[in-house]
Amino acid sequence: LCDESKNPAFEDCTARLFLGLVDGRPAGRIAGIVSRPFLAKRADCGRFGWFDCIREPALASALLDAAESWLVSQGMEEVIGPMGFCDLDTTGLLVEGFDEVPTIAGSYNPPYYAEYLEAAGYEKEIDYVEYRITVPESLPERVTRLAEQIRRRSGIRVFSETDRKLLARKWGAEVFEVLNESYEELFGTTRLSPAQIDFYIKAYLGHVDPAFIKLAADGDRLVGFVIAMPSLSEAFQKARGRLLPFGFIHLLLALKRSRVLDFYLAGIRPEYRNQGIDVLLSYEMGRTALERGMKFAESNHELESNSRIQSMWKLYERRLHKRTRIYRKKLSR
Repeated sequence: LCDESKNPAFEDCTARLFLGLVDGRPAGRIAGIVSRPFLAKRADCGRFGWFDCIREPALASALLDAAESWLVSQGMEEVIGPMGFCDLDTTGLLVEGFDEVPTIAGSYNPPYYAEYLEAAGYEKEIDYVEYRITVPESLPERVTRLAEQIRRRSGIRVFSETDRKLLARKWGAEVFEVLNESYEELFGTTRLSPAQIDFYIKAYLGHVDPAFIKLAADGDRLVGFVIAMPSLSEAFQKARGRLLPFGFIHLLLALKRSRVLDFYLAGIRPEYRNQGIDVLLSYEMGRTALERGMKFAESNHELESNSRIQSMWKLYERRLHKRTRIYRKKLSR
């Protein structure tokens, strides 16, 4: 993601990467980031991301100082993070849920990371929350009844495109157009460029089982979507993070055997909100989850203030089990 020759985000972002050494060996890292699209929403505010550090306060302080000094040299007066180049990169510092298994799109870090940031003068900006949803043995009758009422009233159809190539070619650009529209007003988000959209179409739509991609259309116009896939977290643990020589076998098995469904992205065009499309999407995803024998679902990151996306889970048993935090700090010249 930090390779300028491969990540189209560098068309609109500038970054400086720092590596911390202890006794000549890598022991920490951090990236300072200036996102020009984000500056249009929040002037003179830079980012830091991909912060990792051994348990050594002096090293953490040095890494943060390096990123902050570079951001000051770029004219920044404030810094927030951890954040990446865009909202689809790793975001937030885990502050609750250290005993829970993270999703592959989620965050994990030792508890002392928060101590180091707060000692360096960082304060909470906003939190993301994650829910673990219990998949019922059968969909509640009230959910089925409500979904049918909304379908008749709205005329919206929810479906899966079974052909991966057709999914990417016909609907890929529209999926991320909906994403751009639905996320535009949320904290920290910026519109994805056409090059970034192509990048993420390949990253998401080329590898996910189409059955777990639900599309909502009004006629031929895409108005909402949700993307999920069987959890690969335990498979990556068994593979120790390596695909070769045999790690990929654990991943292939998990795609068929995992009983946890991870949600990744969801969006509804602003003019179609409050029409029950979230209920239709979650209902159809619930049907597929039951057919595949899923027992639980992971919501992944949701802004604590995003009541719209959280409404997707309101009809199901759930618990808030993880919390990640974005921090902010005023920079001094």
